[in-house]
Amino acid sequence: MRVVLATGNADKVAELRPLLAPREVAAAPEGFDVEETGVTLFQNAWLKARALRERIDDDSVVLADDTGLVVHALGGRPGVFSARYAGPDATYADNCRRLLEELEGVDDRAAAFVCVLVGLRADGSMLVASGSCPGRIAPAMRGAGGFGYDPVFLPEGEDRSMAEMTREEKAAISHRGRAARRMAALLDEPA
Repeated sequence: MRVVLATGNADKVAELRPLLAPREVAAAPEGFDVEETGVTLFQNAWLKARALRERIDDDSVVLADDTGLVVHALGGRPGVFSARYAGPDATYADNCRRLLEELEGVDDRAAAFVCVLVGLRADGSMLVASGSCPGRIAPAMRGAGGFGYDPVFLPEGEDRSMAEMTREEKAAISHRGRAARRMAALLDEPA
């Protein structure tokens, strides 16, 4: 089975590829980009999957991810706007800095990563899987691995940030790892 990921984010492709093995996993065609106008993670994932499904004419499953960091003290922000929290052209570091600035002096640093995956088969059937990872926001960025908010996210029961973990350690507990394992099980079911 071939899976085509509806993302231009090379970091997401690199993270999802081993999680969906042994399936062949391909990235979206170069230049693929969809405006994320949804108000939920599911809506944005569905928008991306639908846009790519229209461009892929084979029996591949199109799979889209939308992920958000939900911070309790910020009323759930950045949430669906996580990728562009510090602005439309923000870097990962820009987003982390803005988050840390907003939480300066705040004791409640509870947070969770949430991932929603939407798969669309060639016959139009939809598969949906989600995963979450509870934790807290660190007082400063730590670690050089991972991407996004990984340097500031401490998973529940961990003193290391996700950016301080190996790819395998992160995949075992992460929101995307949990969602991908659920999606892999759905992909194995007959259409």
